[in-house]
Amino acid sequence: MHIVKTQVSKFCVLYVMFSFYYSQETQKFRGELYKKLSKDKETFGDDLDTVVDVCAEIFSDFLLKEYGGPGTLLVEPFTDILVALKERKLPGAPLAARTSLLWAQSYVDQDWEIWNSNPSK
Repeated sequence: MHIVKTQVSKFCVLYVMFSFYYSQETQKFRGELYKKLSKDKETFGDDLDTVVDVCAEIFSDFLLKEYGGPGTLLVEPFTDILVALKERKLPGAPLAARTSLLWAQSYVDQDWEIWNSNPSK
């Protein structure tokens, strides 16, 4: 019984730690995407917040359910972003999806490595 409790406790700690990483990474993604897309106000207009929200929701879902560390970044969530924005008839779908993908390629694996190498988490 003690072994099971210990394993469950370790699992819970890992789950909380990874959830914290995913939450932090999503917030970073949201902020950087907003900053980049806000430079193109004529494309997004009053829909900028909604576009960023859709992108961040899909990105967060991917991190939580599918991302497993370096080498597991997929292109599907970014095509999902494109499709979702187009289905909602939001402006700038190709630009938002491409910007999201480029940001993720530059930072997600790197941030994962940094986060996992930090002993003070």
